Amino acid sequence: MTNRIRLGLAAAALCAGTSFASVALADDAAMEPVWTHYWMAIAAANQCENWNFSPPQYDAMTHVINQRVNYEIGAGPRTHLIDDAKEAVRDRAFKYGCNDQQITAMLAVFHNELEPVIPR
Repeated sequence: MTNRIRLGLAAAALCAGTSFASVALADDAAMEPVWTHYWMAIAAANQCENWNFSPPQYDAMTHVINQRVNYEIGAGPRTHLIDDAKEAVRDRAFKYGCNDQQITAMLAVFHNELEPVIPR
Protein backbone atom coordinates (compact mmCIF):
# COMPACT_ATOMS: atom_id res chain seq x y z
CA MET A 1 0.00 0.00 0.00
CA THR A 2 1.37 3.35 -0.94
CA ASN A 3 1.74 6.22 1.47
CA ARG A 4 -1.01 8.19 -0.31
CA ILE A 5 -3.54 5.41 0.20
CA ARG A 6 -2.55 5.00 3.85
CA LEU A 7 -2.83 8.73 4.41
CA GLY A 8 -6.23 8.79 2.70
CA LEU A 9 -7.51 5.90 4.82
CA ALA A 10 -6.23 7.51 8.00
CA ALA A 11 -7.92 10.80 7.10
CA ALA A 12 -11.20 9.02 6.32
CA ALA A 13 -11.08 7.15 9.63
CA LEU A 14 -10.39 10.38 11.50
CA CYS A 15 -13.32 12.14 9.82
CA ALA A 16 -15.66 9.23 10.57
CA GLY A 17 -14.59 9.16 14.22
CA THR A 18 -15.10 12.89 14.53
CA SER A 19 -18.58 12.74 13.04
CA PHE A 20 -19.58 9.90 15.40
CA ALA A 21 -18.28 11.88 18.36
CA SER A 22 -20.22 14.98 17.34
CA VAL A 23 -23.42 12.92 17.03
CA ALA A 24 -22.85 11.52 20.52
CA LEU A 25 -22.27 15.00 21.91
CA ALA A 26 -25.45 16.21 20.24
CA ASP A 27 -27.40 13.40 21.93
CA ASP A 28 -25.89 14.36 25.28
CA ALA A 29 -26.80 18.01 24.77
CA ALA A 30 -30.37 17.16 23.80
CA MET A 31 -30.90 15.04 26.91
CA GLU A 32 -29.16 17.29 29.44
CA PRO A 33 -32.29 19.39 30.15
CA VAL A 34 -34.29 16.22 30.82
CA TRP A 35 -31.63 14.89 33.20
CA THR A 36 -31.43 18.27 34.96
CA HIS A 37 -35.22 18.51 35.23
CA TYR A 38 -35.47 15.21 37.12
CA TRP A 39 -32.55 16.01 39.40
CA MET A 40 -34.08 19.37 40.19
CA ALA A 41 -37.18 17.45 41.30
CA ILE A 42 -35.04 15.29 43.60
CA ALA A 43 -33.27 18.37 44.95
CA ALA A 44 -36.61 20.09 45.58
CA ALA A 45 -37.84 17.08 47.58
CA ASN A 46 -34.61 17.12 49.56
CA GLN A 47 -34.64 20.89 50.11
CA CYS A 48 -38.33 21.53 50.73
CA GLU A 49 -39.67 18.27 52.13
CA ASN A 50 -36.54 17.10 53.98
CA TRP A 51 -36.23 13.83 52.10
CA ASN A 52 -32.99 12.04 52.92
CA PHE A 53 -32.29 9.40 50.32
CA SER A 54 -30.29 6.23 50.83
CA PRO A 55 -27.95 4.89 48.13
CA PRO A 56 -30.51 2.26 46.97
CA GLN A 57 -33.13 5.00 46.68
CA TYR A 58 -30.79 7.16 44.60
CA ASP A 59 -30.01 4.11 42.45
CA ALA A 60 -33.70 3.46 41.79
CA MET A 61 -34.36 7.08 40.82
CA THR A 62 -31.22 7.23 38.68
CA HIS A 63 -32.35 4.11 36.84
CA VAL A 64 -35.65 5.79 35.95
CA ILE A 65 -33.90 8.98 34.85
CA ASN A 66 -31.43 7.02 32.73
CA GLN A 67 -34.34 5.33 30.99
CA ARG A 68 -35.92 8.73 30.28
CA VAL A 69 -32.70 9.96 28.64
CA ASN A 70 -32.03 6.64 26.88
CA TYR A 71 -28.72 6.22 28.75
CA GLU A 72 -27.20 8.96 26.57
CA ILE A 73 -25.44 11.02 29.24
CA GLY A 74 -22.08 9.85 30.51
CA ALA A 75 -20.98 9.73 34.13
CA GLY A 76 -18.83 12.88 33.98
CA PRO A 77 -21.51 15.21 32.59
CA ARG A 78 -24.13 13.68 34.89
CA THR A 79 -22.18 14.69 37.99
CA HIS A 80 -21.94 18.30 36.85
CA LEU A 81 -25.61 18.40 35.89
CA ILE A 82 -26.62 17.06 39.31
CA ASP A 83 -24.55 19.76 41.01
CA ASP A 84 -26.08 22.43 38.76
CA ALA A 85 -29.61 21.16 39.51
CA LYS A 86 -29.02 21.19 43.26
CA GLU A 87 -27.60 24.70 43.12
CA ALA A 88 -30.50 26.01 41.00
CA VAL A 89 -33.09 24.60 43.40
CA ARG A 90 -31.22 25.86 46.45
CA ASP A 91 -31.09 29.36 44.96
CA ARG A 92 -34.74 29.34 43.90
CA ALA A 93 -35.95 28.04 47.28
CA PHE A 94 -33.87 30.69 49.05
CA LYS A 95 -35.17 33.53 46.87
CA TYR A 96 -38.82 32.53 46.48
CA GLY A 97 -39.50 29.84 49.07
CA CYS A 98 -40.75 26.31 48.66
CA ASN A 99 -44.24 27.49 47.71
CA ASP A 100 -42.89 28.94 44.47
CA GLN A 101 -44.73 27.74 41.37
CA GLN A 102 -41.61 26.20 39.79
CA ILE A 103 -40.64 24.44 43.00
CA THR A 104 -44.14 22.99 43.39
CA ALA A 105 -43.99 21.81 39.76
CA MET A 106 -40.68 20.06 40.51
CA LEU A 107 -42.20 18.45 43.60
CA ALA A 108 -45.11 17.20 41.47
CA VAL A 109 -42.62 15.55 39.11
CA PHE A 110 -40.90 13.95 42.07
CA HIS A 111 -44.13 12.65 43.62
CA ASN A 112 -45.63 11.41 40.35
CA GLU A 113 -42.61 9.93 38.59
CA LEU A 114 -39.79 9.28 41.03
CA GLU A 115 -41.31 8.62 44.45
CA PRO A 116 -43.22 5.51 43.23
CA VAL A 117 -39.94 3.75 42.38
CA ILE A 118 -38.23 4.47 45.68
CA PRO A 119 -37.73 1.27 47.69
CA ARG A 120 -38.99 1.57 51.25
